[in-house]
Amino acid sequence: MPKQIRNAFTLIELLVVIAIIAILVALLLPAVQQAREAARRTSCKNNMKQIGLALHNYQSTHNVFPPSSTSGFGQGVWGYTTATGPADPAIHLHSFASLILPFLEAANLQDSINYNVSALDPANQGAASQILPFYRCPSYAGQEFSKDPMYVSDVGYDQFAIRNYVTLGAKTVIGLSGSAPAEGVMYPGSKTSFRDIVDGTSNTILVAETREENASVWIDGTSASVAARWTDLTSPAYAGNSSSINYEPYFQGGVFPNSIGQNWGPSSLHKGGAQHLLADGSVRFISENVDYVTYESLASRAGGEVVGEF
Repeated sequence: MPKQIRNAFTLIELLVVIAIIAILVALLLPAVQQAREAARRTSCKNNMKQIGLALHNYQSTHNVFPPSSTSGFGQGVWGYTTATGPADPAIHLHSFASLILPFLEAANLQDSINYNVSALDPANQGAASQILPFYRCPSYAGQEFSKDPMYVSDVGYDQFAIRNYVTLGAKTVIGLSGSAPAEGVMYPGSKTSFRDIVDGTSNTILVAETREENASVWIDGTSASVAARWTDLTSPAYAGNSSSINYEPYFQGGVFPNSIGQNWGPSSLHKGGAQHLLADGSVRFISENVDYVTYESLASRAGGEVVGEF
């Protein structure tokens, strides 16, 4: 008699095949995720390069880099009221991110902004609600609009869209408060040009990533600049003993009069650090474990420091 031809898997064989497929999927999934993150990181880097080009073009046009805020030190969202805020120059609060819009092919959006009144004024809230892809890191997975009570309750608007890029304006928050000179390039009310960057454009940071979800409204200059070291109230300089990259909390709200809390300063959802834009237009990924002295030196435009490896 002819032999019977088996044309089906046994249960054991089927289970083995399923197990092999499961193992292959488990092995491939991290690789796929890593590939996707690499693509997101590249896209984020491209965003920063475009911001760098926009900042250079702004400097060429106006002979200075834009300030982080058009209002000076100590001015922020807390000062805005419908009675005095709209026309008070001290709390206009237009951010660098708003000022460079024409150089990011967003001139129409800038044309819709009324720079004669506060960035937080109802006249500018339509523009402020726009989620701008070139200000958003693709790896960011947080909220799209600020939920901080100063915006939602005090200003009365819950659609202030956030950004993921911020200027590195000083070594410590003292420099950003006006109590000591700000060492960076772009800070509240700054008027810095290329000639002021005597430490060298390849040794000076302009912009860092941030994953802050509330104090990061793109149109508002209140918290558009951060410091190289996180805030430590026990220190005479109010500066922590490490860099502010991915340190939480970066700045606790309410500890100073007229302030807004920030969980994150320079930070990202890219593992191990954050991307930074230097004044020469290059973008570097800097580790969260960078020596804080080196990071402070990179935040300084004219400190004369010798910058080590970073």
